Amino acid sequence: MASKIQIKQIGTTELWEQFSRNPVGVYTEISDKMKDAGYNEAPTLSRALEVASPTEKGEPDAYRRMLRAADIRTKSDPEAGYWASEGKEFFDGGPGARMLMMEFYAREWRKVSFANRRAVQLSGDGIVGSFERPWAEASSPRDSDRVESAIPLSELVALTTPITGNAYRTFYFEYDAEKARLYRVGESADIPMMTVKSHKNAIDIFKYGGGIQSSYEELRRMRVDRMAYLIQRMAVQTEIDKVATVLDVMVNGDGNPNTTPTSYNLTALDTGAQANTLTLKAWLAFKMKFEPPYVLTSALMQADEALQVAMLNTGSANVPLVQVNLGGLGTGAVPMNRFSDSVRYGWLSGAPDNKIVAFDRRFAIERVVEIGSNITEYDRFITNQTQIFTMTEVEGYAVMDAGAVKILNLAA
Repeated sequence: MASKIQIKQIGTTELWEQFSRNPVGVYTEISDKMKDAGYNEAPTLSRALEVASPTEKGEPDAYRRMLRAADIRTKSDPEAGYWASEGKEFFDGGPGARMLMMEFYAREWRKVSFANRRAVQLSGDGIVGSFERPWAEASSPRDSDRVESAIPLSELVALTTPITGNAYRTFYFEYDAEKARLYRVGESADIPMMTVKSHKNAIDIFKYGGGIQSSYEELRRMRVDRMAYLIQRMAVQTEIDKVATVLDVMVNGDGNPNTTPTSYNLTALDTGAQANTLTLKAWLAFKMKFEPPYVLTSALMQADEALQVAMLNTGSANVPLVQVNLGGLGTGAVPMNRFSDSVRYGWLSGAPDNKIVAFDRRFAIERVVEIGSNITEYDRFITNQTQIFTMTEVEGYAVMDAGAVKILNLAA
């Protein structure tokens, strides 16, 4: 902390009384006090409210408590008889409710943009049994119910780094197995070092965004949960564009030296293979190119190449490898290398032709996000009585470790 200035913390009722009358003033006051207290960030409304009124155990966060105070419900459950509020509750609820609507837009966007497919519950989800979700849940999570990209960005990114400007010099590893190894060091001998360097060039930072335009009547009558669905659906397209950008960085590098991957030809990995036809031998040989500390965890390709991966067989009457028994001899050998037989692969039209882009998602890509670049805006046009919401954000991608990405070229 830069200073010892304390931020006064207040209860939900008092915070809502102040916020409902003058939301911009409350946010500005909290933001200024955060800067005085040493916080180096441009806080979202959710963050500012939480600093002013911290959440106690078992309670929803401060933003959702503001929704509760405004009597705005964001989810429906027809079976239990609970229905989401209509959009007019945001528009007619005063300045505080309208500002809550802008943050609602941003939070629904972030659910897609920063979601982790492996999470059972997202940070923006209401707590079961709370004001937002008073109904019971099924005993097992249903990840398929979430609105998300078919290939979530979280499947590709190893690290997310926040920055405060529009330029960022990335770091990368100069990996040497001998230097990285921890072993006995003789007296007065040098300790082996792994070198970490900054790239000489800054990576490209891109703006992503989208918007919704609708008539006054449509948004006023629309249920809030349907509004959330539209926002998330729009964010999905942005997520698809980001995945395409990350794939381009993997294949072509991030603009800095030594960030392009090594490529291996199919016929070199299996001399008996024909070009454009993946063989089991070539696939296994390619996987073995990921020597420690790397493992092949993920791969991206076009649909035709994905189908070849899915249909790999032993070459004996087209029997899939997973069904081969061989009296227990063939399936009894289990490799020690982690994930060696659990590669997560995806297909998309933007992947390079006749190539498989494989990577170790733990080390490959760094996501760089500009703090405060998430801008939600709202405007009305009286000439045609429509209103629009827009959401923009700024981020870029860098190669963290070029050794974690490799390409299998099926055409040669």
